Amino acid sequence: MEIYYTTQIEKKVGRVAKWSKAQGYPPLLAVALLPSSAGIYNEEGRPHDPNNEALIKNIRGSEAMCFAWHPLLPLLAIGWKDGAISFWNAEERHLEEDSKTHRSPLSSMTWNASGDKLFTSDENAKMAVWKTDRMMRPIHIVSYDEQPGCTIRSATLGPTEPSPDGTPGVTSSVYYGVDLAGVTIVKWANDQGYTGVVQEFDTLVDTIIYYHEKDQLVVTTGGCTLHVLGKDEADQSWAQLSKMRFATGTGEQAAALQVCWGCEHTLASASDRDAVIRLYNFDTEDNYTLAPDGVDGQPARIVCLASDLRSGLLAAGTSDGAITVFKYTAPPSDGEPVLDFAKCWDSQPSFRVTGRVKAMEWGINPRLMCVSTEEGVSACRKMLLNHRFRDGFVVIQSGVDKLIVERVSEGDKDQTKPPARLEAKMQMLGLDISKGQLLVYDGTRADLYKVTDQGEITPVGGFQCASRAMAICNDSVFRAADDRIEVTNTAGTIKQTLAFDDIQGSPTVLSICRDYLAAVTTNNYVRVFKVAGREAKPHAGPGLIIPIEFQHLKVDQVACNASGSMVSVLCSSKETATEPKMFVFCSETNATVMYDFATDGRQPQRMVWDVVEPKLLAVQVLNQQADDLMDIASSGGAAPGGSPIEVALMFVSPDHGVLIQEYQSLAPSGARGFIGLQAPHLVLNKPSAVTTDTGRTFTTNSAKVIMQGFDRMQSDDEQVRSALLEFSYNLAINNMDEAFRAVKQIKSTAVWGNMAHLCIKNKRLDVAEHCLGKMENARGARAAREAKSIAELDARVASVAVHLGMVEDAKKMYIAADRYDLLNRLFRASGHWDKALEVAEKNDRIHLKSTHYAYAQHLEKTGEFDSALAHYEQAGAASIEVPRMYFEIHEMEKLEAYIKKKGIDDKELTLWWARYCESLEDKDKAYELYESVGDVLSVVRIMCYSGKFTAACEEVERQGDPAAAFHLARQYEAQERIPDAIKYYTQAKRFSHGVRLAKKYELDSDLMNLALKSTPLVMIDAADYLNERGEHDKAATLYMKGGKLSKAVEMCFAAKLFDVLQHIAEHLEANDDPGLFMRCSEFFLQHGEFEKAVKMLIAANQYTRALEMCIEQEVVITDDMAEAMTPSKDVMSAEERNLTLQRIAKVAKRQGSWQLAAKKYTQAGEKVKAMKALLRSGDTEKIVFFAGVSRHKDIYMMAANYLQTLDWHSNPEIMKNVIQFYSKAQAMDNLAAFYEACAQIEIDEYRDYEKALQALHEAGKYLSKSKSEDMGEKSAHLNQRVALIERFVTARGLITTDAKGAISICNEVLMSAPTDSDASESGVRVGDVFALMIEYWYEAKNAGEAYKLVDAMRGRGIAVGPYLDQRMVEEIHKALGLDAPTDHLAAANNAYAASQARNSGAYADGGVEEEIPDDLPEIEDDDM
Repeated sequence: MEIYYTTQIEKKVGRVAKWSKAQGYPPLLAVALLPSSAGIYNEEGRPHDPNNEALIKNIRGSEAMCFAWHPLLPLLAIGWKDGAISFWNAEERHLEEDSKTHRSPLSSMTWNASGDKLFTSDENAKMAVWKTDRMMRPIHIVSYDEQPGCTIRSATLGPTEPSPDGTPGVTSSVYYGVDLAGVTIVKWANDQGYTGVVQEFDTLVDTIIYYHEKDQLVVTTGGCTLHVLGKDEADQSWAQLSKMRFATGTGEQAAALQVCWGCEHTLASASDRDAVIRLYNFDTEDNYTLAPDGVDGQPARIVCLASDLRSGLLAAGTSDGAITVFKYTAPPSDGEPVLDFAKCWDSQPSFRVTGRVKAMEWGINPRLMCVSTEEGVSACRKMLLNHRFRDGFVVIQSGVDKLIVERVSEGDKDQTKPPARLEAKMQMLGLDISKGQLLVYDGTRADLYKVTDQGEITPVGGFQCASRAMAICNDSVFRAADDRIEVTNTAGTIKQTLAFDDIQGSPTVLSICRDYLAAVTTNNYVRVFKVAGREAKPHAGPGLIIPIEFQHLKVDQVACNASGSMVSVLCSSKETATEPKMFVFCSETNATVMYDFATDGRQPQRMVWDVVEPKLLAVQVLNQQADDLMDIASSGGAAPGGSPIEVALMFVSPDHGVLIQEYQSLAPSGARGFIGLQAPHLVLNKPSAVTTDTGRTFTTNSAKVIMQGFDRMQSDDEQVRSALLEFSYNLAINNMDEAFRAVKQIKSTAVWGNMAHLCIKNKRLDVAEHCLGKMENARGARAAREAKSIAELDARVASVAVHLGMVEDAKKMYIAADRYDLLNRLFRASGHWDKALEVAEKNDRIHLKSTHYAYAQHLEKTGEFDSALAHYEQAGAASIEVPRMYFEIHEMEKLEAYIKKKGIDDKELTLWWARYCESLEDKDKAYELYESVGDVLSVVRIMCYSGKFTAACEEVERQGDPAAAFHLARQYEAQERIPDAIKYYTQAKRFSHGVRLAKKYELDSDLMNLALKSTPLVMIDAADYLNERGEHDKAATLYMKGGKLSKAVEMCFAAKLFDVLQHIAEHLEANDDPGLFMRCSEFFLQHGEFEKAVKMLIAANQYTRALEMCIEQEVVITDDMAEAMTPSKDVMSAEERNLTLQRIAKVAKRQGSWQLAAKKYTQAGEKVKAMKALLRSGDTEKIVFFAGVSRHKDIYMMAANYLQTLDWHSNPEIMKNVIQFYSKAQAMDNLAAFYEACAQIEIDEYRDYEKALQALHEAGKYLSKSKSEDMGEKSAHLNQRVALIERFVTARGLITTDAKGAISICNEVLMSAPTDSDASESGVRVGDVFALMIEYWYEAKNAGEAYKLVDAMRGRGIAVGPYLDQRMVEEIHKALGLDAPTDHLAAANNAYAASQARNSGAYADGGVEEEIPDDLPEIEDDDM
């Protein structure tokens, strides 16, 4: 149990007190002292400097008005009444001051979160911003002044935001209220010199609180009114979002309103008018109250609130000095919605201070608080109460200055004497007892008492002592000093000194167990002394008890074992009040072992070694991960806040470290805490009433509880105890030989049961099986054998633990193994149905319905029929189980009411009730019910039973229900109405029954139709019947349909049923009998069905014969036939397969199927032949694609040659492919020729000599790469053409600017051209040269010169029409008085025909004509 120690500051204090906030530094409390100083105190309320309590003094005699501790450093900012600002460095005890900025008493001081800015305000409404330099001196940044008469009473820190002017960095802001003439203006300001107005109120503002989660302000004003202000992100303006009024009165009561944040989104409020705390959640809009209890159980008026949001703590101070603390536990985010948020708060220990509470503040950790009252300031710290079990005595601290002493009874006997009580005159820092000698101390004084056999406590001595760690052994008192341990008598006289050197440090923590004293120093060294004799003698150490990597930890508790060979410690750090790590120093190895309880989800609190067994250690822990499925008693075994208390039992070995045995919960015993260990008992703090033999009743506070591993022992037999401990230890270290040797003399079944329990704790099923055999526990041994089939170790152990009565352990292990299905079964078997349903709902949904079903069966057996009905419904079995249940208990009225309530929605229930009515001969009711649920079969059955066959037929026809039709058919068959029976058998799709009747009554026409719809066996049976009756065509068809193809074919051959055989052949499969295919082929061949014959040969794998028939009978090979004739790669060699493919391709070519031939040539690997076949097909798209994927030079050439036969000059894509294929084939001569052809086309068709010249340049580029023998000759000729064209192009360009020069060039061109032709092969057409000059003279109106040139053209035999416009020629002749020529139109366009002839000759080698020889069996292919 934990309580708050309070230390009131003895000096006369001022208005304010603040705890330091910097992590990693010792907590310090700053208190304003009157008249003009500030004191610094440690967490116990003692002066930081014992020689100078008023550590910070104001030389001007001014009072300290407010404090602000730096959030990261031990730096205190002090605001004085005269307006001065002081910075005090706690490490260097150095003071810096600024007295120029503020001139009025300071009213508030606030550091921002990063500690780089301090906001201060004074009573003259001046707001200032500060920072510190390297020397921790205050540096003023900016100030904001208000008009005279204004005051600032409230301010709160705002968010950190980017700088408003866009400069790098962030800025901190503050919100404050400026009061003037009864109104308040809420403003904001930052550290960059910017300020603004948030909102103006027509009344005074009491409190301003920043709502960080939503970036809003919460403002309280007079009349207990709350305003929520929000900021518009668009224009940064503020507006009121909501307004509400507290139910705490008005007037004077309203002025006493206290508000603070309780937890996330939740505001706590209270006033001295009420005795409750009111909480409002802004996020969910829930409101609720908390009712604190006074220290004496009486409610009091709440006058102050303080919260620690980091730890979820909320403290309420009352008018009479009572402090109540609540702890908030947030509900799980994935759990069910919380209906009552008040249940999330748990009450913590209360305490009292002197006077009316004025202010409270939490410290750096949740164990520290300071309270300011009208009487002074108290430093409060929460500490565990001290307990001690030693030499048969139990000492329990029951209060700050109260304790109880009891003598532990022997065995299981009850105590016969009431406990002794002592009220010490001090706040006890520690206590100890040795053989009746009781020691208590508080750090300034030590008192000793004697506990008599009669239960009385008498003082025996005392002395002043500043030691904070003391212990007692017999009559010697051991106290820690600066660098030594002093041994004194009961009067404080020093008898012996145990010195420690500087390396070891000063002793800080002491502990005695039996005859050994353990001491731990400030440097984390440990030493052990034997103190049984007259003098203390070194026994072990010194040794480093905490490894170097954990040197930042501080030792809080130390415990020594019974032999002095091992010492354990618990620690704390600057960041956390307690660390989950425990360290054990082993003197035999001079080494330390560590165990981290955090891995088990637990937090250690105190530790005790066994008083006899040196290897056995017990640690009291808080289980921080307790599961709701575990049975945790609410009456005890739980710390304030709900964490269950457990005792961790473990063995500690120098060689094997810490070996956890079990965590024994204190919940079943109802104990408050753990005191001591004396195997096989735990000594617990458990108040209980005891009645003596004389009838006297009193309350004891301690009790001995058997350890779970010893719970079957019948007596405190030392031999059995030692054997069990030795067995447990060897089992833990896996030394099975020693374990069995330790217990081989034990015959008790109960003891073997204890050992089985220990095996379960250690998860040793092999040993547990042996123990179960010794116990003669057949069921347990069987469970151990069957558990071997379970995959998870924890689940295997749990299944055996159940048979040993260790149900709680089994639950935990099932959860650890994630075997919620087995946990569900365990809860069901143990009758915990609510938990079983909870497990199924959350973790085992696959068994949810089966769990509801099992629970319903259980409820039915116990007579809870209504509850059983509900669970049958949830299990989805109500339609079957509810009628059965009510029928068995003869509650048909309830069943009928239930069915009526469900209505026709539950078809199964209605059907059950209809059948029940039918069994009672209530046909009309049954008919009505059957019809309501659409049960056609039952409706027809009742109609037939009633003789209404016509109505039954109509119902069957209307509904089309097969089952009803079958029932009606059976009825007609019974009445020998065979046609009707066959009709409805057919409608019911029960064709075999129809076939049976048709055969029986020789209805052959119906027989065939029915048989074709029936199963193969029925078809064959009907075929046999028809064959006997001579109807062979029908029989053959049925044989074929029934799967007897051979018999069907034989019948066709025998009866010459050609049409039927043809039908059969069409339905033959490729995997049928090849001989059958051959016979069918011969049959079709004889009757001229050559295509069908070919298909049969293909199906028989006679590919050669099929190809021969295709040639002989001119049967066209289709794609499907070709694919069928293509052999698989795994049935013949590659060479044979390729030959077959080539044969198919040859036949396809002969038949003109060029694409099919190309496909088969490709499959045979003959790509060139495939390309030739494709060229014959003329499919340009496939030719281009095939050439692109083949990557073969000859194929590229053939494709390019083919493409030149097309209209390539008008299709850029074809031209592109021609160039690409010639390039890939490296055919430079062909590519050059192609470009020459392009040039000639440009000249002949378009007279575009510029583009022709470009094409000829490209031709020359590729011709230069040619390796042909006549490359030089071709290049010379090409260059000549290029030169000539270039001259002509030059003339065409000069004709408008330099006509004389152009005419001269044209004459030169004409002179170099042959005189007997058009000479287009020379590069320039002579007609174009003449046309250029004629057109010039025509435009120049010189008809004479133009006529001379026309006549010269005719003289060279050049047709005028393709070059000159007819109208121009006529006008030239007319101008000279001559008649127009008559040969102009007849000779037109001859040049184009000549050009086409030349172009076709350019690629005459690209032909693909091929003769197909008749010698098909030959393999060699002919050239294409």
